[in-house]
Amino acid sequence: MRCAIYARVSKELDSQKTSIDNQIDLFRNYANENNWEIVKIYTDKTSGTKVNRPGLKSLIADGKAKLFDVILAKELSRLARNGRLSYELRDICQLNNIHIVCLDNSINTLTGDVQNFGLFAWLYENESLNNSRRNKASKRTKAIRGEFTGSNPTYGYYNDGGKLKIRQDQSPDIVRRIFNCYLEGTGMDTIAKALIAEGVPTPSQVAKKANASTLWHASTIKNILKNRHYCGDLVQHKTESISVTTTKRRTLDEESLIVHRDMHEPIISRETFEAVQRMLQSRTRIGKAPKKHLFTNVLYCKECGRGMWYKVNQKGYRCGGNLKYGDFYCLNKKAVKELKLKKIVLAYLKELFQAFQDDSMMKSLMKKLEQKQQEFQKEMSNVDNQIQDLRLKRLEYLNLYTEQVITKQELIEYRELTDKKLKELDIIKAQIHQNLEECTNENYAIELGHKLKNFFPLTDLNSKLLHSLVEKITVSIDGNIDIHYTFINPFQDK
Repeated sequence: MRCAIYARVSKELDSQKTSIDNQIDLFRNYANENNWEIVKIYTDKTSGTKVNRPGLKSLIADGKAKLFDVILAKELSRLARNGRLSYELRDICQLNNIHIVCLDNSINTLTGDVQNFGLFAWLYENESLNNSRRNKASKRTKAIRGEFTGSNPTYGYYNDGGKLKIRQDQSPDIVRRIFNCYLEGTGMDTIAKALIAEGVPTPSQVAKKANASTLWHASTIKNILKNRHYCGDLVQHKTESISVTTTKRRTLDEESLIVHRDMHEPIISRETFEAVQRMLQSRTRIGKAPKKHLFTNVLYCKECGRGMWYKVNQKGYRCGGNLKYGDFYCLNKKAVKELKLKKIVLAYLKELFQAFQDDSMMKSLMKKLEQKQQEFQKEMSNVDNQIQDLRLKRLEYLNLYTEQVITKQELIEYRELTDKKLKELDIIKAQIHQNLEECTNENYAIELGHKLKNFFPLTDLNSKLLHSLVEKITVSIDGNIDIHYTFINPFQDK
């Protein structure tokens, strides 16, 4: 029997790593005793009340793909501490003929031990609700006493037993610099660009958050400028979780804040902080929503993939990545005139429409469609072979780990890399499949001709025409323009 293992701990702490390893060792022994083949091991380091767990999502997706026959978990609470999610998992397993075995003997669908499923689901969610209430009450009590209760201290500080203290690195100087630059009239975007260019670590990097961005944003600068912690005040209880089953939080009103004045050493003087608040207030203005130009959300930079922004003074579009983050992020400074883009797209569509009026061109089109069909079939076969190879290699690596030829970390790194490649190949395969269906459709050429005819005679390029026929347009650093249409272009080489 093919077996999937699911192991979870509530927090991503070093002390919890042993728990994950112990769970996996326990499952390996159980699988060996029952002569089960371990297909894949799924792990998460987050609360069981949350739905958005990478390991669980992958488990569900592979289960629907029928990659295993049974799921091994330590107890039902490891799979879910959320009643609704527990029942969803049960239903998914039933629909796909997958069994659930919990090693605490609470649930075992192989032996029919499922009568207490609802009771355990309720108990685990109720336990999580009670824990959440106790944690909130405890944090509020500490906050009232003047202790810092946040999970991550404010950038520039570290948490020393519930008291904020200034870090002994460059972050406090960066905070002072941000305030001084803003007082001197420098905009938030400009401040962010300068910090990116100098390679200054972002607050998320300093906090060592997972997937921390290396990019500073104007919104990050604004949050620093508005943070009262920098003038020595401790302000807490600004947000609260909506429920234990979601990561979403609600912002509380001013009256709900717990504020202690002059609780720790300030990085910024109160006078400087208040001056900045006045400037922020004076610079806040309500204006008209920016005009959405014709190629907005259609035109992209080929170098960095960012959308291109319309610049009124240049009557054209510039790379949003370069404008927002500077040369450090993208070197594409090419401005593309809107009028030039219009002419290029219109000229091609007119040429294509004329081709549909000529019988000899239609024969040529059908021949090219057949050629494209063969190309797509080859591509599909190539992608299928790559997917098959990756799945076989994944099993090989699992065997190597079982035989202790490679380390657990090497297995994890390879698995993550393989899963990423498989997802990319699945997306490519879906696109090829769609293209292949269009090519094999005998009426495709006729339908495309009718589609084009609806817009002719062409006198101008409007939004309806653009979005109906053009998927996206990319511009390279050399100014080369590539147009990607919403249909297969039989006259265009790959």
